[in-house]
Amino acid sequence: MSFIVNPYVYAVAGCADADANAFLSATGITDPTISGAICTLVTSMKANGTWAKCNAIYPMVGGTATTHMYNLKNPSNTNAAFRLGFVGGWTHSANGALPNGTNAYADTFLNPTTTLSINSSHISYYVRTNIAENRYDMGAGADPSAYIIIQSRSTLGNARFIVYTGDLNDVANSDSRGLFISNRTSSTVINGFKNTSKILNLTQTAIARPNRSIFLGALNFQGTNGPVLFSSKQCAFSTIGSGLTDAEATNLYNTIQTFQTTLGRQV
Repeated sequence: MSFIVNPYVYAVAGCADADANAFLSATGITDPTISGAICTLVTSMKANGTWAKCNAIYPMVGGTATTHMYNLKNPSNTNAAFRLGFVGGWTHSANGALPNGTNAYADTFLNPTTTLSINSSHISYYVRTNIAENRYDMGAGADPSAYIIIQSRSTLGNARFIVYTGDLNDVANSDSRGLFISNRTSSTVINGFKNTSKILNLTQTAIARPNRSIFLGALNFQGTNGPVLFSSKQCAFSTIGSGLTDAEATNLYNTIQTFQTTLGRQV
């Protein structure tokens, strides 16, 4: 006797979105609160235009390294699907993924030179830890001018946003919690967002993309051929994709914050 396996066995009751159901099926998540939050997240992102702007979306749900690794946009367990490869000391919980600040990072396997446009790119990182440290929450870099970076709060009290230059674009920030977005919208415009506020806006020419994959929890640096400046800030969401308009950046934050509030882990 043969049986047909239903690919949507983990489908949410009332959720007709195939992408949400594919993610839930891949992760094996059946918790109704998480399932409902994923369904609302996907349908909201599609409605406000931010879904199409992302190549990778990491919702960090389910509380394990296995569930945290999946890319919501393409939930296959392959490098080509940009699933996360966790290395070093991570603590996985219902609140997200917490790196140890010593040797922990996650490889996204997404290389900007092959996936992202030099004139239109963004990365985002939702931080749940308020700490000042001279480390990077997310990024990749190659000297002298090929960096894409988020630093939410340094010991000098600054956030840093860099997209395809070598300039140290710092702006005062006293709390590292929230959603941080490094964003380039053209060959000459770069900005940085914290939640719904555009706290950095510069005319700055794009020079080069780093020819290496973006890491979460550290900087993937050409000079050391691997991770440096390991973060100790908990990640509860991250995205990588095309440049966002001001309205799209606001929409992305509002949608993610609704998601986090449903899960009871908002900051």
